[in-house]
Amino acid sequence: MAPAGTFASVCVGVASVVHRFNRVTVISILVAVNLLLASVMVADDHHVESDKDFDYSKLKTFQLRPGKIDSGRAELNNSLVLGKISDAVRSELSSRGLKETTTQPDAIVEFSAAGVDYNIGPGGVPNAIDASRGQSAGRGARGPGGTGERGPVDFSEGMLVIDVTSTRPPGLIWRGVYRDHEKNSATLGQKFPEDVRKLFAEYPVKRK
Repeated sequence: MAPAGTFASVCVGVASVVHRFNRVTVISILVAVNLLLASVMVADDHHVESDKDFDYSKLKTFQLRPGKIDSGRAELNNSLVLGKISDAVRSELSSRGLKETTTQPDAIVEFSAAGVDYNIGPGGVPNAIDASRGQSAGRGARGPGGTGERGPVDFSEGMLVIDVTSTRPPGLIWRGVYRDHEKNSATLGQKFPEDVRKLFAEYPVKRK
């Protein structure tokens, strides 16, 4: 028979293992919950508003105005990404029978895009990285070295807005808004042209 002291030591050891196991289990559950919340939080979504009484068949020509990208990241805010978004808009409208013109268009098309990087802080709370903010968001100088960086990029949130305005009669007749969530700003730039196609899947609008 083992001495009483040995038995007590074994019991303490088993209790310690169980305690450590429980701590690991709780931590694992918390990590899983944070990942689940993050995945729900970063789901893409889009919305289209339109004038359903407007006769879209009357639109024969369009003018695409220069687009805008609001971001502090050069990999997103550049002429190449702007050009790809513009080409996607032109392609979608042309495939629906509209011709591009610079004089007396039936519709004026405008778009803007923006992106902000985030990292996940304590408790799974997302924090915007100031260095990624565009001019309209008000860029700060917090973070290491006053660069506005605040930890690694965990995900990026972008928004693309496309407006179609009739010239006769004048007025906004269609707006598409796409909120995109990707791993970084560079991927946002790659995905925005695809988002254009997803929005125009709901154009033209059928009359009542």
